[in-house]
Amino acid sequence: MAGTAGQLCLSDQYRRWCRDSLFVAAGVYQRRPDGQWRYEGTRPGAGWHGHGYFSKQLTVLQGGKPIQIRVYKHRWRLDGSNTTCHSRPPDDLHLVRFCTLVIVLRLWAQVGAAVGFHHRSEVHPDLLDCGSDRTVQRWLSRARERAMDTQQAIRLAVIERSEPRPMERLFQGGLSPPHSLACRVGQNRPATETLWRALAMLLVTARELGADVSILLAEARRRFSEAKDSWLI
Repeated sequence: MAGTAGQLCLSDQYRRWCRDSLFVAAGVYQRRPDGQWRYEGTRPGAGWHGHGYFSKQLTVLQGGKPIQIRVYKHRWRLDGSNTTCHSRPPDDLHLVRFCTLVIVLRLWAQVGAAVGFHHRSEVHPDLLDCGSDRTVQRWLSRARERAMDTQQAIRLAVIERSEPRPMERLFQGGLSPPHSLACRVGQNRPATETLWRALAMLLVTARELGADVSILLAEARRRFSEAKDSWLI
């Protein structure tokens, strides 16, 4: 089963778990009476107090369709100083205006395709409007650099989700990248294959356990080292 993840993940049995970002799939954001979406987050520690909100426009998925929402993230200030920070939602990446679900699905269209970049099929057709080809290629380049960390974070999230049964039962056919991938990526083969395994693990787990991909990504994000500069890309 897992060995055919590259062919199956574009079918309806996979798409149903890739339709909604966190603002739909989980109660991460709060809808205010004035229509604002807020993310309260948690206080960074003792001595920090609320210092207003920091806004960001984020492209998310609702029913497989990209929509834009403005998220207000809780800002914090350290007592006795001008040091501030803000709470970042688990699907919000630094300096990227697309949520992690959008990015993952666009990456998978590249690494999971049996054909070249310009002949790929997106998981949802409207994702073609989420970042230019050049932007998506930059995402892929950065994702390759972080592929091992991404795979480990997703693996830990899958292990916890699949308990008490062994994680390996989800991937009885193994997670072997398709031969077409090796033919296309050349010198980037090791990193690209690692990224393929990470994303295939995510998609197969979502289908087998009936969990939204956006929620699995949030669980993986919590297991990513805070010492790292960035997650995923």
